[in-house]
Amino acid sequence: MGCLQTLCRVFLIVVNLFFLLLGLALFAAGLFVRFGSEVLNEYVDTVKAELEKSASTAGLGTVDLSGLNLSDMLFGVALGLIFFGIFLIVISVLGTCGSCCKLKILLVTYVVICSLILVVQIIIVGILYGSPDTFHDPAKKTLKDKIQTDYAGLAGSDVISMAWNVVMQQVGCCGANSYADFTGAENWETDYSSTGSGYTLKTPIACCRTLPDSNDLTCADISGATTANNYLEEGCYNKVWEQTLGNTTIVVASLVVKKSCVQNDNNKVF
Repeated sequence: MGCLQTLCRVFLIVVNLFFLLLGLALFAAGLFVRFGSEVLNEYVDTVKAELEKSASTAGLGTVDLSGLNLSDMLFGVALGLIFFGIFLIVISVLGTCGSCCKLKILLVTYVVICSLILVVQIIIVGILYGSPDTFHDPAKKTLKDKIQTDYAGLAGSDVISMAWNVVMQQVGCCGANSYADFTGAENWETDYSSTGSGYTLKTPIACCRTLPDSNDLTCADISGATTANNYLEEGCYNKVWEQTLGNTTIVVASLVVKKSCVQNDNNKVF
């Protein structure tokens, strides 16, 4: 029995050291996202340069994307990472100290917190994978509404336009759901006949797989845009989702580790 308790204690310490390191990593990542604008902006500098060049050669005039600051755009994400990192650090310290020092009050607190996290996580995962539209539909609608009211095309100098242009090129997608999200957008200019090209856009130019380096806008034209030269049917929301929370391997691994953590802590406390 003593040997089993020792193994449980060692397991608990190892698990919590892992979450402590994870918490520190998330905390550091949050600080980096918030204050590492120079490094972050370098990540999209190439795309921004290509967008500026494409806008110029398409006859849209000079477009300055220097005002697009990823750190400011990702302010909410940075805060989320920082606070979640601090939260993981706190519960990891509770578990580690409680196990090493055999302090029952700390272990009980830790077990309660872990249990609550596990329950909440199961509920959230159940909603996301059992009834995904409950979460996805409102999120997509919010993104589409912002496109309809704010998106101004490749020449747009507002944050929404610049952000969408960079994301669509960086991720390889078009709109939240597809190119249809841009249809009827209040500030998006689709008639390019004034540039001498005679094109009428079906999708934003930023949806082209290869940005045009002349006033040939076939890749975005109503009669020339296809899945071969345009990301028109590839929604950004689904692409980003599948690479993050939609990755079932990540979610299942998280649940398994959390369940093991709670079960072993219960054995240790009781």
